[in-house]
Amino acid sequence: MARKSIPVMEWAMAHHSVVFDDEYDPTKPSRTARRRGSRSSQPAPREQRFRSLSLSLPWKKPKHSMYGHDDSRSLAQHMRDMAMDDTLEDGSAGHPGGQSSSYRGHHTPHGSIKGMIRRASMSLKGFVHRRPSLAMDYTIREQNSHDERPTTSYGSWSSQPKHATGSHDFGPQFDQDTHHFGAHRRHFPVPGLGDEPPVIPRHTGAAAKASAAMQNEFIARQRWLTAASSEDGYDGESGIGIAVTQSPINYESADYDSIFVQDPNISRIDFISLLPTELAINILSHLDAAALANSSCVSQQWYNTTLNSHIWRESCLREMTTTYAMSQPIQPDTGLGIPKIHPSVDWKKVYQTTMELSRRWKEGKAQAVYLNGHTDSIYCLQFDEFKIISGSRDQTIRIWDMQTLECKLVVGPPGVINGSHLLHDASGNEMHYATGSTNDGRAPSMPKTVSFSEYHQASILCLQYDDEILVTGSSDATCIVYDVKAGYKPLRRLRHHAAAVLDLAFDKKHIVTCSKDSTICVWDRETGALLRQLRGHAGPVNAVQMRGNTIVSCSGDLKVKLWNIDTGKNIREFSGHTKGLACSQFSEDGRFVVSAGNDKMIRIWDANTGECLREMKAHQDLVRSLHIDSVSGRLISGSYDSDIKVWDMETGRQLLDFPSWHASWVLSAKSDYRRIVSTGQDPKILIMDFGAHVEGVEELKSNMVG
Repeated sequence: MARKSIPVMEWAMAHHSVVFDDEYDPTKPSRTARRRGSRSSQPAPREQRFRSLSLSLPWKKPKHSMYGHDDSRSLAQHMRDMAMDDTLEDGSAGHPGGQSSSYRGHHTPHGSIKGMIRRASMSLKGFVHRRPSLAMDYTIREQNSHDERPTTSYGSWSSQPKHATGSHDFGPQFDQDTHHFGAHRRHFPVPGLGDEPPVIPRHTGAAAKASAAMQNEFIARQRWLTAASSEDGYDGESGIGIAVTQSPINYESADYDSIFVQDPNISRIDFISLLPTELAINILSHLDAAALANSSCVSQQWYNTTLNSHIWRESCLREMTTTYAMSQPIQPDTGLGIPKIHPSVDWKKVYQTTMELSRRWKEGKAQAVYLNGHTDSIYCLQFDEFKIISGSRDQTIRIWDMQTLECKLVVGPPGVINGSHLLHDASGNEMHYATGSTNDGRAPSMPKTVSFSEYHQASILCLQYDDEILVTGSSDATCIVYDVKAGYKPLRRLRHHAAAVLDLAFDKKHIVTCSKDSTICVWDRETGALLRQLRGHAGPVNAVQMRGNTIVSCSGDLKVKLWNIDTGKNIREFSGHTKGLACSQFSEDGRFVVSAGNDKMIRIWDANTGECLREMKAHQDLVRSLHIDSVSGRLISGSYDSDIKVWDMETGRQLLDFPSWHASWVLSAKSDYRRIVSTGQDPKILIMDFGAHVEGVEELKSNMVG
């Protein structure tokens, strides 16, 4: 159905345009007029209040728009029109006060002279040419003035005819003259009178709209949050140009205030700028590293505050000191990837380096370096951030510098130390050197050599050291304790086993050794006295480890056993392997035991219940070596199939595989936060460095002297 749009007052919003159907007849009273006719308005004295309220700016309009009548119309003709208004008003049987009335005020029945004179006096204002002033009560639009402001036939909030029919009554107003469309409605705010509330027309508020328009114009000009369009030339508050069924939102023309609605429950006070610096630092120090990175993007003030090293230190220590199987968090400066707490440490850089190192572990990106010098199979090793100590079938112990990759010291029997091929080969080339995976040459090294009165006369099968002592076990059935701080001078020899010492472990009080003779011996660390001998295995005890007062051992008899170190009693036994066991490990917190051997399987046990938690088909040959990284939860395995693999202790899933990085059997493999170091039947030490060329990785080292 075709519809006609009749513009209303200048200050009315677009959705208040008067809309009529094709069937509209201006000579008939509207339904609203009939409804309104049943109510009586306040008498004429209220008109005096209207004259004191200036609702427009008349001096900004053309002079002819200030008058309510066309200049071409005569006063007499206008008087006749008013007479007709009274006729129509009073002629609506049972519905006085129809919509054709110019003023819905005091009724004069049957078109009385008094009412006619009152309306005439009001109309004469339009013909009195006087200088506009601020005391003007209102301004009347010129008839059919459509070019001053565009309108739309459909409101932005509702397309129902209720806006067109004027079904809402908002108090006293000037109604549309049904005889011509030049005299538009007039709406005025009316103060409360007596018991009646004040009347505030909904189309007022020009100042608020102007303020909102200015703000929207500024947002569009600055292109804040969304890109503005050259078509944004109107006030988004008014609803002009917004379709009723507009979807999706057009950010170039939509009302920004309605799109970006702020939650009143969220505080938007920049507390970092308002608080003292010490409090701001304390608050931000409770964020994790990812949140700190986001916070630094909030503002310049936040960015400057997050640069404080204390904030990143607290965040790093919370996030990076958690462990998988340790009894307490990682302590700084203990060689586990957390540097010493010092003002010079850039903790933000420490976090970034740690994240990059973790990524490389996940992707298996490691640089391989081989250390050459031993002349026979290397059975055992241990390393830290500064050194590697290895023991070999060639009866020597060699100490290597982890940073320079040089061999620093060779300790062995006099016959070996004085041999002609210890430092140089038959061609005169240095025996000790490091090579990369691409066989690129490195500077050779010339280690010191030393021989003491106490030495091993056979292969060195196992070793362990701390910052005070080094203990080695040999095929000669003995162990030797060395003083690390005295240049590895032997302190004492431990004798009791009847066969080769296959493995050993110690803590601050005890030294525990196991042997091919099927026994386990417990020694006093300080004196070297034998405290007790544990019997129970039916075959060679190939591996032993201790946590607290508990010892775990494994044997060729297929058994894994737990022992009480104080009583010597067997407290638990783990059964499940189908072939002889070669290695076992205890987690740092004593919760997990891992074992493997000739059945090529790795089993993870609950140390408290004896339950087998996980079983992994690991290698194609005997699993010779296991190492638990209790910090990360990684499990390192080495096998006679020449492969080294990395497993997730939590899930049992294989994480990495390094096949044939050794030329033959893998005999020992251990790891820390940065490296895997392994030895094999080929006389080389393999270093897989995941931190090679990572910027800042050296900052993760401890300050302990190697």
